[in-house]
Amino acid sequence: MVAQNQAQAIAVAAGAPAEVTLFEPAEPVYALGRRAQGPQGRAQIADALAACQANGIAIVDVDRGGLGTLHAPGQIVAFLAVPCSRLHARRLCAELLSGIARLAQEQGAEARSDLGDDVGVWIADAKLASLGLRVRDEVAHHGIALNYAVDRRLARGLVLCGKPLTTFANLRDHALDQNVDLAFWAQNLAQHWRLADPSTDAPEIA
Repeated sequence: MVAQNQAQAIAVAAGAPAEVTLFEPAEPVYALGRRAQGPQGRAQIADALAACQANGIAIVDVDRGGLGTLHAPGQIVAFLAVPCSRLHARRLCAELLSGIARLAQEQGAEARSDLGDDVGVWIADAKLASLGLRVRDEVAHHGIALNYAVDRRLARGLVLCGKPLTTFANLRDHALDQNVDLAFWAQNLAQHWRLADPSTDAPEIA
C-alpha cells in the first residue's frame, strides 16, 4: 500500500484527481518514519524493534517523519494523495483530525482532536487515531489510522507516536452501537472528511 500511495502522490502532482484509499491491515506492521531510520534512529527504539521481532510484527521504513506507528488488523487506515502546499498542511491536518473526532462523538465517544504536543485524536489519555503526512511537490500523502478493535497486546514494548507509554483506545469500546463494522466506518470517513482546499482562505480548525 505504501508503494501504491507514493504512485498516487506522483500522479496527483502531475494533475490527476485527489485520491483517498481506505483499508484494514491484514497483518501487524510497525512503520518507521525518518527519525527512526539509520543506526542512530534504530538505537532510539532498539527495545521496540526487539519487541516486534519477538511478537512477529513486520518492520518497514516509510518516507514520512516521526518514529514508529503500529498498523494492525482492527484499524481503518487511510492513505491520501491530495493537492496541498506546505503553507496549508497544518489546516489539512486539522481537518482530518477534527473529522475523526466528530465521527467518534456521533457514536457517543468523548473524543477530542489535538494538533499541539500530542497530535492525534484522543479519548481521555488514550489515542484513538494517529496522523502522519508528508508534503512533497505540492501534494500531501500518507494519512491517518483509526483504532477500532486492535489487539492491545500488539503494542507491548513499542514506542507509539514517539511516546513509549502512550496507550490506545478502540472505538468499539466507546461506541453506542457495538455492531458497527469497519466497512461502515470507512464509508463514513470518506463522507465526513472535508479535505482542505488550498485555494480558499478558510481559518484553521483547532
